[in-house]
Amino acid sequence: MRSFTSARRNPSLFFAGLWVPREVMAPALRDIGDWTPLSAAVRALQNSMGGAFPSAQSLLVMAGYAVIFGFLAVRYFRWE
Repeated sequence: MRSFTSARRNPSLFFAGLWVPREVMAPALRDIGDWTPLSAAVRALQNSMGGAFPSAQSLLVMAGYAVIFGFLAVRYFRWE
């Protein structure tokens, strides 16, 4: 189980720019990272800490993931 968690988390951290700065990534990798929830959250927090309102893209990406996975949780989660 531990290796599955690492395999899922590590690419997310990479695309968010937490290991390698986004400025030095290839444009294709930056484009992929723009649509991951962790990258959107990092950009939104950076904008907020800088005194600016988070971009609409960041907010929409996070809201989209919340809606999709919220729907899947309601649909498939059972206590039994």
